[in-house]
Amino acid sequence: MFEQGSRSKQVATFMLPADVAAFSEVVAEPIADLASWETHDRTAGVVLHNSLSEALLHNGVQAFLRLLGREGGTVGPLIQYLHTSVFTKDEDLLAATGGRYRPLGGEGEKMEPGRLAFKWFPEDQTDCVRRDFVVLVDLAWKALQKVTSPHVTTVDGKPLRRYRVGPAAKAWALKHPECVLRDGGLVLKVKDGG
Repeated sequence: MFEQGSRSKQVATFMLPADVAAFSEVVAEPIADLASWETHDRTAGVVLHNSLSEALLHNGVQAFLRLLGREGGTVGPLIQYLHTSVFTKDEDLLAATGGRYRPLGGEGEKMEPGRLAFKWFPEDQTDCVRRDFVVLVDLAWKALQKVTSPHVTTVDGKPLRRYRVGPAAKAWALKHPECVLRDGGLVLKVKDGG
């Protein structure tokens, strides 16, 4: 029996499209008959997608991983994926994202994290949703850990465990040392090496 109250988990992510594609691919097989990515469209309502990459092409900003319902559609709580924001003049990156990242105005280049997160109230769900959602969360976080690393630190070098960085985002940040990694008022850096 679950205790009353909410359960939640969040990890901040620095991921460029290649990192998103890797995560999408790694998580696809284990969730195939369990869950689907969805986006919310003003005219079409809930739209199901075969992958996170496909969902982000549709929405551009966020997608939700959700359990498949026994009678179609999706059920239960949402796992939100919110994309990383990049403000840059890097023409290659702007072209690769179809302009999804924003060119700079007057300030320097910066990257702000997205996130993988959920919040749910187990007592509000059926037994099968409670059981399956725990499995889904485990699969999603294991896939994220497989394709990202914890190589984000404060500017003083203190490791920050609640951040993950994909290899493409890490390489881009290291190639552009003038780029500021910022999470609200917190300035971060990507650790070089391993």
